Order: sequence, then C-alpha cells, then structure tokens
Amino acid sequence: MSLLLGIYQFSGGLYIFAKAELAQYLIAHAWHKNLQSEQQHKPWPWADTHPIAELIIKDKSWYVLAGASGRNLAFAPSHVSSTPDPGEIGNSVIVGHRDTQFNSLKKLQKGDVIEVKTKQKRQQFKVTMLRIAVYSQLEYLQSNINNDTFDDDQSSLTLITCYPFDSVLPNPTHRYIIRAIAI
Repeated sequence: MSLLLGIYQFSGGLYIFAKAELAQYLIAHAWHKNLQSEQQHKPWPWADTHPIAELIIKDKSWYVLAGASGRNLAFAPSHVSSTPDPGEIGNSVIVGHRDTQFNSLKKLQKGDVIEVKTKQKRQQFKVTMLRIAVYSQLEYLQSNINNDTFDDDQSSLTLITCYPFDSVLPNPTHRYIIRAIAI
C-alpha cells in the first residue's frame, strides 16, 4: 500500500512539471502569433490569458502570461497586472513557481543580466539585489525601496518565487526576490 502511495505522490510531482513544460510550448506558439499580428492570441482555446513577454535567464527562455492568478502560475511565470508591463517605466513584477520555470533563479547572482522581450522592444536588466523575505513584505512590489538603486523614472524588474527552492512543503512563508534595473 505504501508503495502505491509513493508512486501516486511521485507521479503528481511529475505531472506538475510536465504540465509546465508542455504549456511553455503552447504559450511560445501563441507568443510568436502575437508578434506577427495586432491581436492577442491565447495559448489554448479556454485560456483567459495571453503571453505578454519572453523572459531570458541564463540562455533559457520562459514565456510570461498576463495576470498573476493561481491558474496562470500553474502554467508559466505571470505578470502582476497592477505593476507596469515588462520594459515600461516603473517596477514590473513577475512571479513564478520555484519547482518549474523559476527554479533557475537560484543560479542568478548580482551583476547577471536578464533579458525581456515584448512586442514593442527588447530590454536588458542587470541584477542588483537578491533577497529572501517573508511573503507579506509587499514593499518589494514598489519601485523605490530603501537601500536600493531604483528610480521611479526608469524601468526595473522584480522576480519573485517561493523559498526555499528544494523544500517539499507547499506555499512556504518566505519568498526569493530578485531586483534588476534596466541597462
């Protein structure tokens, strides 16, 4: 019986990873259609979102969905809609799961470059801060916080995921936060 339970738990973890990987292919297809037309294309017919950007971290591309809902996060990194679009003036916030696409954030260091492609432009951001914070510390959604080099008049990027990366516990109390400024 315990073997069956173990297999069930293991297959559930594989399902989440496989769903996120397959979704990136469907989202990439919709993204490329978006680039060629004036319309926003959904990654699948029943989707209530669309891709708004391509995020390149350490030579790996991830497509970003509009709207940071739990449903969207199950498939891809998602943009917090109350923040500016990626590459626009102000602090754009993108959130993602630590066990799928945003697992690569643990490899980033200060000074590394993150690239964001939107329909309008291509922008590079230099990582200036890596921080672990309690999930309720919402000041990281703002553009200028103490002891940081952000300015409301420039483009900045904040990437947020759950922390610790290798924990098996769902929804931990801490977040891993990366801040970067446009270069």
